[in-house]
Formats: sequence, C-alpha cells, structure tokens
Amino acid sequence: MPRPKLIAIDIDGTLVNSKVELDQSVVDTIFRARDEGALITLATGRMVSAASEFIDRLEIDLPLVALNGAFVGWRRNCRAPIFHAPIHAESSIAVTRASWETDCTIIHVNCDSALGRNLNELTAPALNSWIVNISPLEDIESLAQMESSTILIAGDEAQITALNRKAAELLDGNALHYFFPSIRYFPMHYLEIRAKGTSKGDGLMKLAKHLGIMPSEVLAIGDYINDIEMAQMAGSFGAPANARPEIIEIADYISPFTNDEGAVSDIIEKMFFGVD
Repeated sequence: MPRPKLIAIDIDGTLVNSKVELDQSVVDTIFRARDEGALITLATGRMVSAASEFIDRLEIDLPLVALNGAFVGWRRNCRAPIFHAPIHAESSIAVTRASWETDCTIIHVNCDSALGRNLNELTAPALNSWIVNISPLEDIESLAQMESSTILIAGDEAQITALNRKAAELLDGNALHYFFPSIRYFPMHYLEIRAKGTSKGDGLMKLAKHLGIMPSEVLAIGDYINDIEMAQMAGSFGAPANARPEIIEIADYISPFTNDEGAVSDIIEKMFFGVD
C-alpha cells in the first residue's frame, strides 16, 4: 500500500501527553516521516495561535485545520486562509444575547483572533489551551461587524444545559451546536457553536484538495468524538489506546500505547513506515 502523503494529527489527547507536553520520541518520528516525503499538519479544536508551541517545535509550515474545521490557515498576520466558514451574524448575535446576562464566559473567535466576556479564575485557564490573546467583548452590537468562526460559552452544567436548549431554538438548524463537559476542568461545561457543515474532516479535505492530495492519500490521527469525521474522510485513521470508544470502533489501527506513551510515534511507524 502506498505511503500517505499528508499526515494530520489531533493535538490534545493525541499528540501531547496529559500534561500537554510533546515527547521527543514523537518529534523525532514526525521529523523522520517528513524527511521521507510526508507533509505534516495539525487538526485541532484550538485556534491556530493556541497551537504555536507545537507548530514551532514540529517546524510546521502548512496551514492547520483549526477550530474543528471552521478555519484552515496559518497564524495571524501570515497568509490568507485556505478556508473560513463564519457563523451567520444574526445567529451569532441571537445566541450571544441569550447568554449575555448570565455569568457564563462568552468567547467569539474570528479566524485567529478572539473577543471574550466574563473570564474568571476557572474559565480563563481552562480556555487558555484553546483560545489565546483574548480582547474584551464590550457589547453585542460590535459582533455585527465580526465574522465569528466559533462561539464558545463556558459555565456550570445547569446554565450551559439551558443555553444549549435555547441555542437549538434560536439557531433553528442554521448552525451546529455542541454541549459537552470539560475533561480537565470538570464540572465546568461548554457550548460550542460553529457554521453548519463544518468539521475537522471537512476542513482536512479542503486542505488536501488545496495541496493536490487525494483523500485516500491522507493519514489522520485522533482520539475524540470531534475526530470522527476525519476518520470517515481520510484514507487511513489511527488512534491512541486512550481514544474514546466511538473512535476505537472506526480506527484502522489502534495503538497499544496511550498519548502518555508516545502513541503518535507508534502510529506513524505502523501506518507510514509500515513497521510491523
């Protein structure tokens, strides 16, 4: 079987360990794959600048699939994005208005910049791994001039549950909304809103097309439910041992190692180099 031409790697829970550190063995394997012709990028729920440490360490010069596929491009002040799918302004404003009087943290991300309201001692460090350089969100009216790639609202379970129900009414199928608990900062919960049709898989396929690469020539690596579309669209998909059951079920290869044990290195050895 021909080697993949493009390798796209999820960051949290996959590329980095539970301390959000990048193991040198993983770096070395990625560099060897690049030396033998592989194109390497990251596919993440983070904004691009929130992945800066790993972009620099891995010397990545390709666009990233960021914000769960709502944005495909480079860091701020670099080149024009490959793809950007903003949320319709009316939907963006309606959801924000519904959450404005709560004490929930509200973040609007436009490509690789962000505005925020009500950041506190819990939500600020929790969101810092996803969103960086957040400027104040002063008023709702300013959002009319902003193309929001993603809206992220964080708070306690009851508040976010209620806002998720309200979002379903307000968006009326015009945007995607996801309700989920924080893994590292439980019991905090999140509501994430993106444009309809966006996913890591869709963003990855747009990047592959831009690079002249067929879906069958893409290797994707991930661990969480937001990686499902990547698994479905890429030619091959690998997962660490710590991956969610939904990912384990559809992966072409499941490493016996977790992200704390350098699973990405093992996956690339097996699925790119073909080492048994």
